[in-house]
Amino acid sequence: MKLRAELSLLPPREQARRLAAVAAFLVTQIEHTEPYAPEAEAALAAIRNWGGGGRLSGRDFTDLVYSDDERGTLCRLSEAVGKPSEDGWNALTTAVMYVAWLVYQETGEPMPSDINEVGEDSLDFLHEQLAQLG
Repeated sequence: MKLRAELSLLPPREQARRLAAVAAFLVTQIEHTEPYAPEAEAALAAIRNWGGGGRLSGRDFTDLVYSDDERGTLCRLSEAVGKPSEDGWNALTTAVMYVAWLVYQETGEPMPSDINEVGEDSLDFLHEQLAQLG
């Protein structure tokens, strides 16, 4: 079943709870080849936290993708190009950006332009990325 069909009708935090299972799978995939992946663990923890009712801001999530100290899933994705973990980092970054989009919608904070481009069609993209992983 496509993720979009499964998730788009659910409330935002329920979507995050369901995406936490996807993120957990991705973290496991990443850690098979990169045992030290604190950015992946942090992303998973944030998705679980917000999905469980935690109070996180959109900025908290965008910092997980890219931060001022040049860490985050996007940086790790850049480092993983051509490596076995590349697809996992790519899909995890998509999942985190989608949850960030949900959080920004809920909080009403001004969205950065790259998050503003995210939407439910990102779930289709994530579905394709997961299919590539098997």
